[in-house]
Amino acid sequence: MFGSLTLGNLMSISTLEALYTYWPFAAAFIGNSYLFVIATTVLTFILIGVCLVVKYAPNMLNDLKTTSNNEIPGLALKLWIILLLAFPVFFDAGPLWFVLWWFFVLWGYLTSTERRIAYVFISLVLMSSWIAHVGAGFLTYSQTNVNKEIFSIDHNMGSPKDVLAISAWIQNNKADAEPLNTRAVMEIENKNNQAAVSLLSRSLSLEPNSSRYYNHLGIALAGIGKNSEAIKAFQNAATIDPDNVIYHYNLSRIYQATYNYSQAERSIRKASTIDPEKVRALLDDETGNKGKRYIFEHVPVWEQLARQMKPSEDLVKTADSLWYLGFGIFGRNRALYMGLGALLIVFLLRHIPEEKFTKRCNRCGNLYYAGTTSKLGYPMCLQCHWIETKPKKQMNSFLTIKAEEIKEYRAISSSFAWKHDFILPGLGSFIVNKHGKALLRLTIFCASLILIITGGRFLYSFIPSGIEYTEFVRITGIILLGLLYWRVYKSPPLKYGV
Repeated sequence: MFGSLTLGNLMSISTLEALYTYWPFAAAFIGNSYLFVIATTVLTFILIGVCLVVKYAPNMLNDLKTTSNNEIPGLALKLWIILLLAFPVFFDAGPLWFVLWWFFVLWGYLTSTERRIAYVFISLVLMSSWIAHVGAGFLTYSQTNVNKEIFSIDHNMGSPKDVLAISAWIQNNKADAEPLNTRAVMEIENKNNQAAVSLLSRSLSLEPNSSRYYNHLGIALAGIGKNSEAIKAFQNAATIDPDNVIYHYNLSRIYQATYNYSQAERSIRKASTIDPEKVRALLDDETGNKGKRYIFEHVPVWEQLARQMKPSEDLVKTADSLWYLGFGIFGRNRALYMGLGALLIVFLLRHIPEEKFTKRCNRCGNLYYAGTTSKLGYPMCLQCHWIETKPKKQMNSFLTIKAEEIKEYRAISSSFAWKHDFILPGLGSFIVNKHGKALLRLTIFCASLILIITGGRFLYSFIPSGIEYTEFVRITGIILLGLLYWRVYKSPPLKYGV
């Protein structure tokens, strides 16, 4: 479906800086980075949902036992919980629907930090249509809006098929200025300057503030001997973008061609004040290529990026497929309504009394219904809260017993969390409410898996490739995963005795 990246046989790629502005490289790098971040984020949220299910399923089981007065067998209650948590599977839902559903079902059990994570996820839902659109733009950039053809012709690598594609696009998309400019540059190089003037006039009627089009118009007008009009075109370009060396340089060349040496000297001096090294390079290049008087401009990277994000049939289909892969059930056009609906449901859930849900004390591990929270927002039973506020001089035998209970629970939790962090880095940290450590470990774990599975490559550029980096990226992912487990071993989620 896609080509691959090439770094060889590039006419102007002689420095690292030039490579970064070479669009197939830039698009492949930015696109792979974007899709890597999105894939890591999605997988992280899925695993956060799994962690919350593991953490709060025992609380749900305790609530069901209490509600049924222990009259229903434990196995039946466990099956009921599994059915409840797996409910979206009956609707052919995507994996992110499960995460959203688990946030709803477990809302009454979540701590304040976990609820903030839920709000972040709902924000992701609200933006998911736009996120899918951008991802699709990177995936389809060589197929839509003649991006491939414009780039190839712009860098003198075009084929007759590319020329035909540009011409057909101009016929069917009369309000698109960039293909007109591309075709005009071709006409200038073929000495058909009058045709180029006509094409560039159409481009400027569509985008009258494009300094690049004015620059090319000046070159075309100079080619048919209309020097005064060419000077005006170059001046317009320099007025719109006064810090662009090329426009002042071209002005100096047209002034020199019309024997206006004082103006030529003034223009070249102006260009030199902006970027003397570039001016020297242009002068040296002109000396080596006698026929190369005026400088054309390539399509800037940001315009290539904006162009490939323009809606098209292929892009919309790909965006819909990406969105459906994560959410399913509804179409991408429902993303905003889904997010707003989720916010409404969360707003209603916040009004359910906390006493309806079992909480596990963060200090002693006891289950309770009536309690409070610590200064950090963790659940705390009334006994531990009483100890927290009781002056030490009033310590008695009860407090001593309670302190031993807390110490014993601390030791058990430390071992339990450490083992679970080896099963899934971050799981044990979530269980003992070390949310910062949990999120960091889950994110690194997911990023490592994505690197190992994909090799960091989600898409290729449209130019054939001669470089392979996936094995290096996979090795990096394996090293990162190894370092993560080493950190889990050296730094348990909960240190006993602290």
